[in-house]
Amino acid sequence: MPETLTEHPAVSPRPQSKAAHVPPAAQWLVLAYLAADNDLEDELLSDLAEMERVGSSPGVVEVLAQVDRSPGQDASKGNWHGTRRYYVTRGTDPRKINSRLLADLGPTNTGDPRVLESFIRFGAQRYPTRATALVLLNHGSGFYVPPEMRSGERNASGHDGASSAAARRRRRPIFHTTRERLLDAAPASRGIAYDDGAADCLDNQELKRVLATAHRVLGHKVDVVGMDACLMTMIEVAYQLRDHAHVLVGSEELEPGPGWPHAEILGDLTKHPTTTQAELGATIVQRYVESYRHGAESATQSAIDLGRIDDLVEAVDLLARLLVAGIKSASLTATLLRARRRTLEFFEGLYVDLHHLAGNLATAFGNGRIADACHDVQRLIDGHEARSPIIAQGHVGARVAQARGISIYFPADPTASDHYRELDFATRTAWGNLLESNLGTRR
Repeated sequence: MPETLTEHPAVSPRPQSKAAHVPPAAQWLVLAYLAADNDLEDELLSDLAEMERVGSSPGVVEVLAQVDRSPGQDASKGNWHGTRRYYVTRGTDPRKINSRLLADLGPTNTGDPRVLESFIRFGAQRYPTRATALVLLNHGSGFYVPPEMRSGERNASGHDGASSAAARRRRRPIFHTTRERLLDAAPASRGIAYDDGAADCLDNQELKRVLATAHRVLGHKVDVVGMDACLMTMIEVAYQLRDHAHVLVGSEELEPGPGWPHAEILGDLTKHPTTTQAELGATIVQRYVESYRHGAESATQSAIDLGRIDDLVEAVDLLARLLVAGIKSASLTATLLRARRRTLEFFEGLYVDLHHLAGNLATAFGNGRIADACHDVQRLIDGHEARSPIIAQGHVGARVAQARGISIYFPADPTASDHYRELDFATRTAWGNLLESNLGTRR
């Protein structure tokens, strides 16, 4: 099965203060937020067991896990319900959770920003370290959140599900980690960190708020934000989080059910605790790709330097403006759409690989300013320039052979989202204008 893994220059370490200070005892704090009040409960409990194969290295790498369980999905490991907070310790008994219980929080809503903020505050205050990785384990869908799960619209009808066939098609499970679950028409999914019991989720505006809080609490940006979830390495998501995190790690494609190989990743980190932000991101990509090398499912993973995302955003903005100005006829619009149809797409046509799209557009439009702008986008993603935001990227499987680590919204269905304009990326660039004015995409 085809496999590709590339790495690019590491992120520069944060500048250290010249003021004298006593360095914290530990190098890394890993905060694992397991939003398991849903049909992923068994997979996420397995993820916790993987973490326990390594456990914390006290005073060096501290690992905390907050687990919210479902009352009706998985009866293993004590079959308790609600939310518990653990200090992850090494253990090998698969019948129980081996980690040290720090708090039993009772029922919580993992889709409430305050719940995640509380976990981050607790970890930062109890275990101060040089660097912090926040890992969200759940379903994922890029920027998209179903209308019924948005703030102010959730459960407005008093129930969660019954609707027309067209509405069900837009609300099908988009946060599940297998294609089969994605294609299941049951309206059972929400947003990232979604919570079945509360019928709530974290949308990208709320996630930005959470990271802003973490930035204040830690006194610096979150070093690594890991999305052990589907479809999250989008340029829109990266740009949304740029002010409060250094590195984003996740997948363009749907993740296979097992998700990240947490034992291998934590094992590498505890063996090399002075690992930098970028090195940890590259390690996750490498271990993830290796874990699916012999499997039958497609897999992608990439690490993105959010401090370098602005140059790529500017390049995409220029491309969008040139396309808006240059497409004056139905034939040229058709050329654009033909290029899009040839591009690797994800999530039923909502997203496309940005590098592959730029290449197809350059071919379709030939020589000229549009083609030059496309090549600039590709060069930035390829890492041929020092300002590339792609630290490392890899993929397994013929279907995703053209993946290069970052996707963009370009829906085949022009009615897919009413809320794209709310994103920082849509405000900053002309991409929304391109979709709206030339493709008839409704906002």
